[in-house]
Amino acid sequence: MSLTAGLLLTLSVAAAEVAPHQPGDPGPATPTPTGAGWLSTEANDNLSLTADGRRLVFGRSPTGDFENAQVLMATREEGPWSAPEPVFSPRPGGRDSDPWLTPDGAWLYFVSDRPAPSRADDRKDMDLWRAPLVDGRVGEPEHLAAASSPGEELGPEVHDGALYFNSTRPGGPAPLAIYRAPVLADGIGPAEAMPAPFNEGQVQGDLTFSPDGSTALFWSVRGDLREPDLFAVVRRGDSWSEAIRLPAPFNAPGMDFTPAFTADGRTLYWASQRENAEGRADVVALSADELTKALEATIRP
Repeated sequence: MSLTAGLLLTLSVAAAEVAPHQPGDPGPATPTPTGAGWLSTEANDNLSLTADGRRLVFGRSPTGDFENAQVLMATREEGPWSAPEPVFSPRPGGRDSDPWLTPDGAWLYFVSDRPAPSRADDRKDMDLWRAPLVDGRVGEPEHLAAASSPGEELGPEVHDGALYFNSTRPGGPAPLAIYRAPVLADGIGPAEAMPAPFNEGQVQGDLTFSPDGSTALFWSVRGDLREPDLFAVVRRGDSWSEAIRLPAPFNAPGMDFTPAFTADGRTLYWASQRENAEGRADVVALSADELTKALEATIRP
């Protein structure tokens, strides 16, 4: 969940009238809420699955503004998904959000306002954290202090040896900008802002990459936009193309944010406030083939 996303979410009350889709199923040809009745309720975002398709996490906030935000997890073997359960014990007034699972299921990255030795007791901003998973159990959370700041940190993901996230830290290229930090053997190194075209909007966040690293997606408010939409760039040698706003059906009236690919690159998930959402924001699924078609019609050579 982006900070802007949390602040701007508004209520949608109509139920979705589309064919059911469950996380891990092949992506449909049109954006479809996934996990209707158990996942797509309230304000949900940041769906992430392991490569074997047996474990997922997502973020949920009853009001969509991070209040009482939780990280939830569900599992399955051959049958249906288990009922999602909170990953962490509740903390009065505490917030845990923006989960992301490494494809091998070894680490859970997330953001939290939980206390840490390097944080003042009165701080309420969210920092970067991670926790190991051993035999399906989530271990002790580790505060990623070197990459965190007194501002808000949000949307962590790890790709190709680097941790990507968005932050409101002072001195950045935008009030909410995308950063990366190296993943080291003993933790996470210092962060640096991503170059153009990633941080050219008023705000942006939730950067993700296709498994082959050729495509990057993120949400942004830029140009004449007044609400977050999904943008894409494609790799061209050692550089990136200009960022383009994805067309319908990727973007619709209402916010579209927190994009993520499945580990096989075949399905794209993101959170959306589009019409007929079951909750305040639904996680929708779409075949990545539809993204390929959109990119071939716009920015691919």
